[in-house]
Amino acid sequence: MNFSLTGFEWPPFIWGLIAMAVVLGFGLLAVRKVSTAVPGGAQNLMETALETFDDLVGQMAPPALAPNLTLMALTLFLLLVVSNVMGLLPLPGIGTRWIHSPTAFLSIPAGLAIWIFLLIQWAGIKYKGIGGFLVGWFWKPIPVFGFIVNALEQLVMPVSLAFRLFGNILAGELVLRMTTNAPHGIAGVLVTIFVGTLWLVFSLVISLIQALIFTILMVAYMSIQANKDH
Repeated sequence: MNFSLTGFEWPPFIWGLIAMAVVLGFGLLAVRKVSTAVPGGAQNLMETALETFDDLVGQMAPPALAPNLTLMALTLFLLLVVSNVMGLLPLPGIGTRWIHSPTAFLSIPAGLAIWIFLLIQWAGIKYKGIGGFLVGWFWKPIPVFGFIVNALEQLVMPVSLAFRLFGNILAGELVLRMTTNAPHGIAGVLVTIFVGTLWLVFSLVISLIQALIFTILMVAYMSIQANKDH
C-alpha cells in the first residue's frame, strides 16, 4: 500500500471514478419516475435519506447555508459509503486482491479533507464577509493571539479527517484480506467462513459510521465558520 500524497496511482483514481458513477447512477434511478404517483424503491430510499440529512443539517447550520449544505452532505455521504464498501467486495473466499476502497489510499481522504478545508474558508468569507472572516481568524477567542489558536485548529482539522477515514478503512481491508487468505484445510475454511464473515459485517458497519462521521464533521465545521457569532 502506497502512503504517498503526491505520486499518481491508478487504483484509487479508477475506483474513485466508479464510486462516483455508482452514486450518479443511483441518483438518476431515484429521480427517473419522480413525477409518478407511486414512487419506486430507489426514490423512497433517496427521499428518506434527503429528509434525514435535511433535519440533521437544519439543526446545525445557519438557515441561509442549510439548503445547499444538505445536498452537499448527502452527496458526500453516499460517495463515501460506496467508496468504503468497495474494499469489502468480493465476499470472503472469492479472492481478487486488487480491489481496494478509494478511501484506503491516503491521497483520496487527504484530497477530500483539503477540499472541505477550502469550503470552510469560503463559507466564512461568504456568510461573515471578509472583515468578519478576518476578525474571526485574528481576534477570537483571544485578541491578536487568536490567529495562532485558529491556525492550529484549522490545520489539525483536515489532518484528523483524512487519517481517521484512511486508517479505519485500510485496517478493515487488511484484516479482511488476512481472514480470506487463511491456510487450507478445515481450520482455514472455518476461519474464512466464520471470522471472515463476522469481520465483513463489522467492516460494513464501520464503513457506514466513518462515512457519517466524516460528513457530520464537515457540516459542523462549515456551520461554525458560517455562524456570524463565532
